[in-house]
Amino acid sequence: MLLLAVALPAQQQSLISGDYIEDRSNRVYGCYCEWSGERITSGREAMVAWGFKSGEYQGVELAGLKVAAVILGEGPLSFGSAPRKSILFVDQSASKPQQKAGESLIRDKYGALLGRVLGVHSMPVEFHREAGRATLRVADMVNLEMRKARPAEDAMQGAILWYDPFIPLTESTLATTLNTRYSGKDFDLKWDWSDPGINGYFGAFAMSP
Repeated sequence: MLLLAVALPAQQQSLISGDYIEDRSNRVYGCYCEWSGERITSGREAMVAWGFKSGEYQGVELAGLKVAAVILGEGPLSFGSAPRKSILFVDQSASKPQQKAGESLIRDKYGALLGRVLGVHSMPVEFHREAGRATLRVADMVNLEMRKARPAEDAMQGAILWYDPFIPLTESTLATTLNTRYSGKDFDLKWDWSDPGINGYFGAFAMSP
């Protein structure tokens, strides 16, 4: 019994935790007509990011590190099976060991979400989550602004929840996307959308190394 009491705090301290944001190019909460119209032709683009607050991986402390990804699928990402490719952005203000450990962690834990990683860029990554709002910026390539969803105002009558977050979250806020932009050269595609919709989530994650 004494060994168990000592082991539990150590196990809890080993958890990797932080903030998370997710935006998709389709409604995760909407009416049936939106879902049926988007399920084939939309939802192929997504942005996600992790802001680490605690934990370590491969013996490297992750607190303060930020990692973002832009994902492009051959089909809707919400169904999980569509082949996809992605670009990773690792905050250049982190140490080189942190950047390497963070990249390895995201690849190891979320390889199915990312698909084929075309490149990894060390660039300024800004990710802020506050009460009711979250923003993500990566240099001049990525911009994402989200706020807590107000379903009665942000969705059509009869709307329901269609999709859960891509990853398990310990705290999840349904979010309305106010603006999302990608202008990098890695994909043969750029977008700049400012049509508000309940397209994702922000919240908190926790996982074992």
